[in-house]
Amino acid sequence: METPPHSDSQQEQSSFDDVITSHKSWLKSVLGLGALEAKLWVASSAQLLALMCGVIFLLLTTWLLIIASIAALAWSYGFSLVAILVTATLVTFLSSFVLLYLVKRTLKSMNFARTLDAVIPTDED
Repeated sequence: METPPHSDSQQEQSSFDDVITSHKSWLKSVLGLGALEAKLWVASSAQLLALMCGVIFLLLTTWLLIIASIAALAWSYGFSLVAILVTATLVTFLSSFVLLYLVKRTLKSMNFARTLDAVIPTDED
């Protein structure tokens, strides 16, 4: 006794629908895991940014206190207040140029060409 062709077609369609349903379920799980990882990453990044702001504030305060301590020490040895303030201003100004140089050097080293070449190779490779 043979099964009617209509029955085989329905069985194949049912199997195909089951495969699609299972793949949709799997994709939903993977995307849900990705979304959860992204939420954790964003929360951790926000916490890291807040901590780095605190570190920057403390470093800036420390730098200013070091300059103030050196200025107070120089004043106690008889240096003029104007000379101390001008020197402190110049030191702060020069240190900002050093930091600017370091920022530029870091930005120059942040080259995404290697990543781009790895993702989309050129004809020369």
